[in-house]
Amino acid sequence: MMPVDPGERAAMAAEYVIGTLPVAELADFEHALARDFELQREVYYWQDKLLPMTRMLKPEEPAAAVWTRIERSVTQQRQNASRSSPQAPWWQGLTFWRSGAFAASLLALVLAVQLLGPGRTPTTESARYYAVLQSPDNNSAGWIVEAAAGGKLRLIPLGTTTVAPQKALQFWTKPQGASGPTSLGLVPPDRVTEILVASLPALEREQLFELTLEPATGSPIGRPTGPILFVGRTVAMAAN
Repeated sequence: MMPVDPGERAAMAAEYVIGTLPVAELADFEHALARDFELQREVYYWQDKLLPMTRMLKPEEPAAAVWTRIERSVTQQRQNASRSSPQAPWWQGLTFWRSGAFAASLLALVLAVQLLGPGRTPTTESARYYAVLQSPDNNSAGWIVEAAAGGKLRLIPLGTTTVAPQKALQFWTKPQGASGPTSLGLVPPDRVTEILVASLPALEREQLFELTLEPATGSPIGRPTGPILFVGRTVAMAAN
């Protein structure tokens, strides 16, 4: 049975995201997750909060036997899944774990849970903001946004985004309640971009960030004209 205490639910969501939730609790959790909107929000919160930790790790390819076991496990889980079950979130797939060392990533995320702790509510002045920008069509993560009030916003690629000739990536943001998105300029597809937070219209929770494919010189009308390649919203966490 799922606990009602918010702290316990947050801890379970964190363990679910990093894959350490005990097997005995997994079925009840996934059953509740399919129907509980607040629990889904908690899972997304931990997803956005913990993913940036993986970029601090040196990539290391695990042994072939490890991937064989993972693939066998994933295949078995898919075969056992009910047709009515929601689509598996991207962080449970192999693409995410192939971006770094499996064991080292897991250790870093466990440490993050222990150090940061669930249920912390940072103030606006002390908060750092993170967003995972995902592809709308397959929910694969492509970019990380991290920012702090009074400092810089960093747009960090998790790989290289392929851009067609005569096209460019344009970065946009839209705070809650804004009438439309604000352009943050063109960005390279394969390296970090830094922007002064002071140049943003705002920096807050649930703020939309997205990357669209535009003409090489950018959108000619001041709003997106091309397809959205990656999109996500910010979550806030306490600064260290």
